[in-house]
Amino acid sequence: MPNGVLCLWNSHSLGGQPWLDGDRLVARIEEWISHAEDGWVDDMPQLDLEAYNNLWIELRDERLFAPVLVIDKWEEIEGGWFRATPPDENGLLTVVKAHLPAPAIPAPIRSKKKKGARAIGQHRLNKYVNAIAIDLGRITRPFIFTERLAEEAGANGPLIAGLLEAGRPVLFVARYTRDESAGFIGFWLEFGKESGILRRCFPVAERRNAQQRRAGWHAAALTDRKVSVIGAGSIGSYLADLLHRSGLKELTVHDDDTLLPGNLTRHAASPAFIGSFKTSAVRETANQRTPEYPIKTSSSVQGLSEAVELLRDQDLVVDCTGDRLTWQLLLAAAEVTGRSFLHVAVVGHGQAGRVDICPPMDDADPIPESIVQPFAATEWEAGCGDPVSPTPPTAVIETAAMGARFAIRMLAGEAVPPAGESRELFPVSP
Repeated sequence: MPNGVLCLWNSHSLGGQPWLDGDRLVARIEEWISHAEDGWVDDMPQLDLEAYNNLWIELRDERLFAPVLVIDKWEEIEGGWFRATPPDENGLLTVVKAHLPAPAIPAPIRSKKKKGARAIGQHRLNKYVNAIAIDLGRITRPFIFTERLAEEAGANGPLIAGLLEAGRPVLFVARYTRDESAGFIGFWLEFGKESGILRRCFPVAERRNAQQRRAGWHAAALTDRKVSVIGAGSIGSYLADLLHRSGLKELTVHDDDTLLPGNLTRHAASPAFIGSFKTSAVRETANQRTPEYPIKTSSSVQGLSEAVELLRDQDLVVDCTGDRLTWQLLLAAAEVTGRSFLHVAVVGHGQAGRVDICPPMDDADPIPESIVQPFAATEWEAGCGDPVSPTPPTAVIETAAMGARFAIRMLAGEAVPPAGESRELFPVSP
């Protein structure tokens, strides 16, 4: 590491205090040096060069924060200069504008303050920071010395030095590869008159690809599928959100209801969307995470012709309304089209969760009715006088996950129980 520390064992090493054995310690040092000189041969594709640099942690307003630069994808900044924001109150740096010409070197800052290293944020003239994106290519050794930054900057090295000497910080953002896998690292560079160049390392997160890698192995099979989720209430909001997180790009949510404060306990949306249509709340919540694939919104299914058109047009329709009329319309439409839909519901105020394939595939019998105990509502909503269901949020989320799992497997062409699944969740004690 830059401070001279050699990391021989990490916190996950097996055994207790192996460094207390002198022979073992010397052997490990020799092994480490030999391994590094050979270019990490037979090592896992270690992408975390941050492990060889002290990460930047700063105290601001009595709060510790660790800055991180978030980019949508590397291609938006690669190959030259861009402009970024300094860390906000959460430590987030963001790209403002990319593919810019090289900045001009400003006149040096004159200050009457005492000489010495300046804290990040002092004397900053602009609210934006000059930044450069460099592709390091394939690396074979730790990237820890400031001199390497100047080397990799090539012809831009003198310009970076000039900006630093003029009192302007510079972001150095790098991409590198190991065994065909890509990693990123960033450095905040700033000049201190007595200490020279100050270098602070921070993570660089590529949002789009990072999210896609975590969407699950079904994501590729869902890319070109079209799904309608009818009902954007408790179950529908979570189910739609799970499908969207799993890589579904063509998703429509149907509902006419408005999000109210009481809905928040069992809804995927945040309080920021109170007063919006539930469909809008589901869409905007997903857009904050993955804006390139916005969820579409529509009204509730109003008649048989609309239900028939929906079943014919979509690869799958999922009914999460808990409304018997909507269910009957979809059953009639299924008979006309010869296609099945999913009905996902919590039964008995959370006693059971069900995913019914309607009608069942392969002429299978429907799954048996869920046996639940009578459970009278004891709370009532003011205004319209509706009873408030005591269904626990966990029952909603688990049932929505069951429905999403069935939908994903059916869309991917995998075998599922032909009639669906019923699961006991919260049985009521006698």
